[in-house]
Amino acid sequence: MKAAGINELDLRIRATGWRTYKPPFILGLDGSGIIHSVGQGPGDRVYVFQPITGTYAEFCLAAEDRVYKLSNNLSYEEGAVLPNPYFSAIRCLKRAGFKRGETVLVNGASGGFGLGAIQLARALGASKVVGTAGTEKGQELVEQMGADEVLNYKSPDFKRDLRDVFGPKGVDIIIETNVDVNFEMDMNLAARLGRIMVLGKRGKAVCTPQNLVFKETTVMGCALFFCDSSERVKMSEIVDQGAEDGWLKTYVGWSFKLSDVAASHKFIENRKGASGKLILLID
Repeated sequence: MKAAGINELDLRIRATGWRTYKPPFILGLDGSGIIHSVGQGPGDRVYVFQPITGTYAEFCLAAEDRVYKLSNNLSYEEGAVLPNPYFSAIRCLKRAGFKRGETVLVNGASGGFGLGAIQLARALGASKVVGTAGTEKGQELVEQMGADEVLNYKSPDFKRDLRDVFGPKGVDIIIETNVDVNFEMDMNLAARLGRIMVLGKRGKAVCTPQNLVFKETTVMGCALFFCDSSERVKMSEIVDQGAEDGWLKTYVGWSFKLSDVAASHKFIENRKGASGKLILLID
């Protein structure tokens, strides 16, 4: 391994064991490196997603259908950013039934996933892509990645600003990472036949049924763990094409040495707003 992605899910797995993860285990759901042995292509530059053993290590074991060739246009550090954020963004827009010309709002757009969703929506032909972020740095980053408008969700005028941006029609697709905070707002903001895609898993959200019924709004969860091999291959092909065409621009917000992994988790726990993806550099 050359680099490993750090995800908030890693912290939950560490704290709870989560599903099939029972101590002792190695953390890390995605990363990049060089094929060492077994299977096809020893020596190839690759990135991995949900390997058999975790990516927080010098070596990890991965099934062949969880390994994808890394574009020569991307570094190992950039490769470690790819799987969870970009595969999630692709699956999210696919499940939403995105159509060219629709409008997209990404709530919480300055992290790895949000930045990927902004880029993907723009590349697929959204008529308007809007992102939200809570820090000045995050807002600048979302704009750099192609958002037409970037709003500060900490602003007292945030909800009014959103209504002004999308107008009376509302927004076709809302990608929501903070559903416990924004769900009622999302239902009010959604266009008729709008889709609210839920990725954030914190807290509880209250639903007012009439807001769903009158506009025939769809609320849908999205999780990568249910993807099959063929779907993951298609996702990797979109990532490859994005790297070749130049619209895919990964952003590493912070990097830590493997020996500083504990500090990296504390950083996530204490940070006030995201700005890109965190990675571990494998010595």
